[in-house]
Amino acid sequence: MNLHAPQRAQPSQGTALPLLLLPGTVCDERLFAPMLAQLGHPHSQVANMAGAATAHDLAKQILAAAPERFALAGFSLGGIVALEMVALAPERIERLALLDTTPRPDPQANADLRRAEVTRSRAQGMDGYIHDAWDRLVAPVNAGNQSLRDTIVAMARDAGPDCLAAQAEVAIQRADSRPRLGSIAVPTLILAGADEQICPLDAHQELASGIAGARYFTIPDAGHFSPLENPAAVARHMRDWLSWPIPTSNELSQTQGAKMSDATSNPKSKGASPVAAENVLQVERHDYPDLAPTNRPRSQSLDGFDDIYTDIVDYIIRCTHKIWDERDIGLIYTHYTHNCVLYGTTGTIYNREDVVRDTIQRLVSFPERRGMGTQVIWNGNDKDGFYTSHLVTGSGRHTQYGHLGAPTGKPFVSRTIADCMIFQNKIYREWVVADTMAIIQQLGLDPNHFAAKTARAKFDAGLISLDIGENRRFVGQTPPAEKADTSLAHNDVEAQTIEMLHEIFTKRMFGRISQDYAPNAQYHGPLMKELYGQAAIIHQHLGLIGSLPDASYEIQHVASNPCEEGGTKVAVRWIMEGHHLGYGILGTLGDPTGKRVQVMGMSHYHWKNGKVVDEWNVYDELSLLTQVKLGLLADGKLDV
Repeated sequence: MNLHAPQRAQPSQGTALPLLLLPGTVCDERLFAPMLAQLGHPHSQVANMAGAATAHDLAKQILAAAPERFALAGFSLGGIVALEMVALAPERIERLALLDTTPRPDPQANADLRRAEVTRSRAQGMDGYIHDAWDRLVAPVNAGNQSLRDTIVAMARDAGPDCLAAQAEVAIQRADSRPRLGSIAVPTLILAGADEQICPLDAHQELASGIAGARYFTIPDAGHFSPLENPAAVARHMRDWLSWPIPTSNELSQTQGAKMSDATSNPKSKGASPVAAENVLQVERHDYPDLAPTNRPRSQSLDGFDDIYTDIVDYIIRCTHKIWDERDIGLIYTHYTHNCVLYGTTGTIYNREDVVRDTIQRLVSFPERRGMGTQVIWNGNDKDGFYTSHLVTGSGRHTQYGHLGAPTGKPFVSRTIADCMIFQNKIYREWVVADTMAIIQQLGLDPNHFAAKTARAKFDAGLISLDIGENRRFVGQTPPAEKADTSLAHNDVEAQTIEMLHEIFTKRMFGRISQDYAPNAQYHGPLMKELYGQAAIIHQHLGLIGSLPDASYEIQHVASNPCEEGGTKVAVRWIMEGHHLGYGILGTLGDPTGKRVQVMGMSHYHWKNGKVVDEWNVYDELSLLTQVKLGLLADGKLDV
């Protein structure tokens, strides 16, 4: 057997563990070359997939010439052979990647079709073998890519009909690998093109569900040939995979099934049923009666939920509407656990009774307040629990005395994002970011007075914010981490979002916005800002860091859904911690005070055609101002 070293791969500082790659039918090292060029792995080899008539024999042949211990990646037929290799020599394979492949045996009817293709290729040449299947081999967006077609056709021509014949027999004679997936005990990555038609996505889900701790992603803008169609995305996942820690046997026993899932459907946790059977509505294009219907059949498994709810979006939209708009506040008793925790921007609530009290107090000031569900991004299932990120646009008038003081009679509009963890009809953990500063300003109230009053109440209750010194950026010690931690991601677009935010907020590379945002992108920000274009968006994010120049940035959660408008919407919950050391867009903070502050924020991003076209960003400037006032009170420098 020959092992071909890819000519375009560049050295890196990565692991020296050899990477062995197995191409698919009539493919060679050209299949992986663009991906390897971006991966930069210092020791990679591409195996020759010819010379044997069964997957078992081919696996033995490749193992005989392979390094003693290595990472193994197989594409299509190469993935089938990779599963044989793991079965034959599990002690030699440290980690496994399976790309656009299947664990299933070949359907009996395929044998005659495969052999007929070989006969025709001998008579008419190999070009037809690729051209006839072209629309099934690549994503629609790549169907007109002549360079891609030329590369795949060239590999087929160079392989020739004899190679095709031998590899067809390997495919025909392959074993059913599904019964032995549970014995695989190495870090396993599963990738499939989002438009995969050769090896179905549900076969990839079988791989993910059967291998303990496996992580499954789909690759956007790719069909069967994902390493050639979107090499950057494949390289990103391969790079992360090569650095995953080796799990202990105890960790494997606790993570049976996939940790992550595909981007073509809502991310699911282990044990979930296939997403394709679901029909979960999205908020943007539907009126409230559609989202909270009276006669729609249940479209999603919701074991333990009230019968009225048809899917998880219906649940969060309907119960929020009934509690806040119809004033059925008592539903909190059946929709929150007794020991729920609600994290807000100015404090935390630790039980259901206080949630009821807080809701009543907020509604007292705004008898006319109404909230419109703007979008819901979710993941999870009824077995492991759901997670929703719910953007609400609220409006009303300040017509009654309450927590904001005497009524002003003025109208307001503001945004709130609430992230909820839900199990069997009850919210047990919630994060709420309300843009209270937007309301204060629209009502004509003095934010400094209100922040100082709130700070005094907290100070008198002993809630003093102490400055504990340097934050996680280790100022003056080490540069920011070069690579983002994408372990929270469920799919490629979430990983791309995490990487983008790491570049912008951790590495301070604000030019990344020009790379990842569409030229006409719209920014929907705090204080109800509506801005357009890359320059304005750069200024907003630069200004936030300007106020807190030493701030660290940490992502706490990410989720995504395909969007009916096209593309994907991604929800991110994040925390910034730093000191008020500079000037920026947070003008209400005044001159730098040096006080430590924490920003809890939530952002929704709409990715379309590889670019962010909309960003909804919610954090509360009033919370920051309150924290500054609290610090000054603690120093004895503020009289209220």
